[in-house]
Amino acid sequence: MINNTASYDLAAIDKLIEQGQPKFGVFSQVNQINYLDYHSHLISQKPVAQWRKQLKANQFAFIQIVHGPYRICLAVATIKLATTAFAYIYHEGTKQFEIVEALLPLTLNTQFSGDHQNGEMVFEHDKLTVKMHFSPEFASVRLNSEVFTVNADLQRAKQPLAVCSPSGRRGWTFTQKEPFEATSGELILHSSSKHYSITSESEGEQSTLTHLEFESSTRANLDWTLGFMRHETNWFWSCINTQLVDGRQFMLNLSMGVNETGVSENACWLDGEIYHLPSVMFRRDSQDSESNSAWSISHQNLGWSLVDIELTFTPLKVYKKTDNYGLLASIFEQWIGHYSGHIKLAEGEIIVLDQVMGLAEDHFAKW
Repeated sequence: MINNTASYDLAAIDKLIEQGQPKFGVFSQVNQINYLDYHSHLISQKPVAQWRKQLKANQFAFIQIVHGPYRICLAVATIKLATTAFAYIYHEGTKQFEIVEALLPLTLNTQFSGDHQNGEMVFEHDKLTVKMHFSPEFASVRLNSEVFTVNADLQRAKQPLAVCSPSGRRGWTFTQKEPFEATSGELILHSSSKHYSITSESEGEQSTLTHLEFESSTRANLDWTLGFMRHETNWFWSCINTQLVDGRQFMLNLSMGVNETGVSENACWLDGEIYHLPSVMFRRDSQDSESNSAWSISHQNLGWSLVDIELTFTPLKVYKKTDNYGLLASIFEQWIGHYSGHIKLAEGEIIVLDQVMGLAEDHFAKW
């Protein structure tokens, strides 16, 4: 067992905003995102009204659930002028991939209350309904669509990654990433879905399964973000949630493009224990959204870091959404694919990945 005392040196804070300004850095815990206490100013140096702060605060939550052979991803995001949600399901055996998405004007039929520790996010549309509830110990997901239904209760991690960094001259972004320690619930596949093709053999006969219970082997993770981001924002993101060949649970979170001034939201978890990682560079040679050419993700070692990261991502399937409304625009690509390479931790252990399935994202937004 490797020694990882560094992860316990980070501060835990009660409120993100104190005396009108956010605390920047990486934390072991942030209990409350009191973003309306933020003293923001216009270019004229006049204080921003509360209603404008509510309008300008972008917020989203993403949850991934992995229950072989299925990979389920879902998200709710709002920029207040529009609110969107998506969910997709991927069958690793058949490669079948189905997407459900919906868009609502403003925050119609939605609810965003509280925060990542005590809060709720609700999106209700004829195509897709998503309800996420957050407490300090648990998170729950209730999703219903014509393709599939998910009811999941998720036990939260003891060592989340909580990061707040500046965004532009006056903005900031808070994000919390974490693997869930336990998952219970169910996946229901509807008759309109192509994914009810799982079969089980019983007394020599095959029967079609449309209902699966989540269990101890089911893995899940959270990405919860709120902030006053740049008018034009872009980022790359990498996420892996898998079981290593030695049986340990492994999660990886890497990003490029969101955090400024050297703050890093990069980390990995081994059996729930966090290991912080340095900045990485994403390289995607082909900008063609239909291209399956490999991406590279690497850490440039300048001699002061004991960590080494060299990964290759080979895309398989993509959820892509492109919107252009003039002042508002978005090019969003979230890929499913395979990772290969290695991560050498500061403690000396080398984690080798060989065709491990995970996610990669390329996102540009103007909001």
